[in-house]
Amino acid sequence: MIIFSYMLTVSIAILLLGAVVSAVTAGRPRIASAVSMSALLGGCLVGFACVVVGDWTQSGAPGSAAAWSLPSARLSLSLDALSAFFLLMVLGVCLMAGIYGESYIRRSERLSRSRSIRPLYLLLTASLSAVVCAQNAILFLFAWELMALASFFLVIVEHEHSQVRRAGYLYFACTHTATLALFMLFALLGRAAGTLDFAGIRQALPPGEGGSALILLLAMIGFGMKAGLAPFHIWLQEAHPASPSHVSAVMSGVVIKVGIYGFLRLIWMLRSVPDSWATVLILSGVVSGIGGVLFALAQHDLKRLLAYHSVENIGIIALGLGLGCLGLARQRPELALLGFSGAILHTLNHALFKSLLFLGSGAFHQALGTREIEAGGGLLKAMPQTSTLSLLGAAAISGIPPLNGFVSEWLVYMAASFALSAGDPRRALVSIGGLALIGGLALACFTKAYGALCLGLPRTGAAENARDPGPAMIGPMSALAALCVFIGLCPGPVLGLVEQTASVICGGPSPAAALVFSGVTAGARMIGLIGACVVAAGALLALARRRLLLGGVSAGVTWGCGFTALSARVQYTASSFAQPLTRAFAPILATRVHLSPAEGYWPARAAFSTHTPDRILDGFMIPTSSVTVRLLAWVKSRQRSRLQYYMLFVALFLLILLIWKL
Repeated sequence: MIIFSYMLTVSIAILLLGAVVSAVTAGRPRIASAVSMSALLGGCLVGFACVVVGDWTQSGAPGSAAAWSLPSARLSLSLDALSAFFLLMVLGVCLMAGIYGESYIRRSERLSRSRSIRPLYLLLTASLSAVVCAQNAILFLFAWELMALASFFLVIVEHEHSQVRRAGYLYFACTHTATLALFMLFALLGRAAGTLDFAGIRQALPPGEGGSALILLLAMIGFGMKAGLAPFHIWLQEAHPASPSHVSAVMSGVVIKVGIYGFLRLIWMLRSVPDSWATVLILSGVVSGIGGVLFALAQHDLKRLLAYHSVENIGIIALGLGLGCLGLARQRPELALLGFSGAILHTLNHALFKSLLFLGSGAFHQALGTREIEAGGGLLKAMPQTSTLSLLGAAAISGIPPLNGFVSEWLVYMAASFALSAGDPRRALVSIGGLALIGGLALACFTKAYGALCLGLPRTGAAENARDPGPAMIGPMSALAALCVFIGLCPGPVLGLVEQTASVICGGPSPAAALVFSGVTAGARMIGLIGACVVAAGALLALARRRLLLGGVSAGVTWGCGFTALSARVQYTASSFAQPLTRAFAPILATRVHLSPAEGYWPARAAFSTHTPDRILDGFMIPTSSVTVRLLAWVKSRQRSRLQYYMLFVALFLLILLIWKL
C-alpha cells in the first residue's frame, strides 16, 4: 500500500519530467515526439493504475503529503471519490487528444516548427491532475496557476495571427481575474476555519456556515469564469477557435471542467448551502444553456460554434448543480443525489463527445484549409470515417438515445421532476422548460452544422479533394465515440461510479436516495434499450433492402422536369437553414447583416453576410473598457508632476484607510 500511496505523485512527476526533456530536445522533433508520447502514456497509465488499484473510497488514500515552506501550505495530494472521477476524465481525454495531436502537429507546417507545444501540453496535463488531487488550498492555487499559464501559451502558439493574440490576452485577463477571486475565496474560508486544508475546512466549519452571498459571488467569478458559465464565458468563444484542435479538445473537455470540480469541492467543504445558491445556479444554467445554443446557431466558424456549445452544456451542468443544492437546502437526499449525479455524469459525457467533435473539427480544418462551415459539403463521401464519428458526437451532444448525452440529461430531468414533487414548482418548471428548449435548439444547430459540412454536394475544390486522416487521428476519435455509445447502451458501471461520487457531495450514502436513484436509472436504461432496438431494426431493414435490390434494379437517368443537374448553389446553406430560428430570437442575438444587393438587369456582383457579436464581450465589456481607458487617459493628462501632490494623495488614502478601520 505504501507503493500505491506514491503512484499519484509518480504520475505527475513523469509528466513534468517529460515536459522538461521534450523542451530540451525540442530542436530534434523526432526525439521530442518520442519523449512526449512516452511521458504522456507512462504518466497516464500510472495515474489510471492509481485509481484502479488504490482504495480511494476512504478520503485521503491513496496519496502523499509533505511539508512546504509557504505559510499554511502542504504538498498534499490524495484521492477521494470526487478526485478519482475527475482524474480519470482528465487523464483519459488528455491521452486521447495527445495521441491525436502528435499526428495533427506533423500535418501542420506551422505547428511542426513549434518548440513549445509538446512540453506545454505535458505541463497542462500534469497541472490538471494536480488541481483535481490537491487537498490544500495553496497547492490547489499553485497548480491552478500552472494550468492557466500552460493553457495561455498553448492558445497563442500560432501568435503570428492577430486574432490569436487577441484571444490569448483575453483568456489571460479572465483566468487571472478568476484566480484573484479564488485567492479571496480561500482566504475567507481559511480565516473562518483556521486552516487551508480542504478536510480541515470541512471539519471546522459547521454545515452551511460558509455559504454566504460573498462566498457564492467569489465562487461564481473564480470557478464560473473558468467553466465558461454565462455571463463569465467571454474568453471561451475566442480561445477555443484560436487553439490547435487537440488543445481545444482538452480545454473544452477538461480545462473548463475544473471549474465544475471547484464548485463540487466547495459544496463538499461547506456540507450544506443556502436555498439561494440553488436559485442562482439554476437561473445561471438556464441563461447559459439557452444563450450558448442560440449564439451557436448563428455561427459560421465550426470551432466557434462548438465553443458556444460548451457554454450551453456548462449550463446543463449548472442546472444539475442547482437542483443538487436545492436538495441539500431542503434536506431532500434523493433530490440532491439526482441533481449532483446528473451534473457529474454530464461533465463526463461532455468531456467525451465535445472532445470528439473538436478532434473532428481539426480533421475537417486540415482537409478544407478553413474553419468555415460553408466551405464543406459532401464530406460524408469524401471523409466517411471522420464524418461518421462526428455524427455520433453530434447525436450525443443533442441528447439523442441511445447515446451518453441522453442518460445525463435524463438524470437532470428527473431531478427537476423531484423538485416539482418537493413543493418547488417555479424552479422545477424553469429547469424542465429550459432543458427542453436547450435540447431542441441543440438538435437544430447540429442538423445545420452537420448537414452543411457533410451532406449534399461539395461547395469548394478543397471539399471535393478532402480525405480522411490516418489511423493516429481516427483511432482516438473512435475510442471517444465508442465510450459515447457504451455509456448510452450500458450505463450501469458509470452510473455506479457517478452515484458513489455524488454521495460524497451529499454527505454519505442514503438508502432511500439510492433506491430512488436505481429506479430513475432503470428508466434511462430502458429508454436507451428501446433506442438501441430502433437503431438495430433500422440497420437490419437497410441491410435487407440492399440485399433484395442487389442485382435486381437497373440504373438509368430519370426525367427531371427539365432540371438538368444539381449544383451546390441550389443547396441550403448553414445560414439559410438557421435563419428562421435566428430571426425568432433576433432581439437576443442582435445579428448584423452586411448586404450588397444585386442592382440592374445584369448585376455584376452581389454579396450577403451576417455577423453575430457576443452580447457580453462585444456589447458590454469592450465598450466599457474603452470608456474606462479614455477616462484614465484624461486623469493621467491632468496629473501634476510635483512630488508634493503624490505625497498628498498617499496621505489622504492612508487617512481614509485609518477611518475605515476605526
